[in-house]
Amino acid sequence: MTTPKPVQPANIAAQEAVDAEPAASLDEAIQGALGRKLRESYDEVVREQVPDKFLKLLDQLKHSETSSKG
Repeated sequence: MTTPKPVQPANIAAQEAVDAEPAASLDEAIQGALGRKLRESYDEVVREQVPDKFLKLLDQLKHSETSSKG
């Protein structure tokens, strides 16, 4: 009589296959260019003014929180 082999769930077998693959890498020049572009994009977003509608909503929230505490 033979003993059955344990069966691995598919997700464990798939994870082992992923772990066996070499990690992807990018050229340093490409990494640098991507980093610069991401910083530029982030800086643009940070410099944008907050829309008045959003400020009004935040103000309403603040007032509702202070009135519910009192």
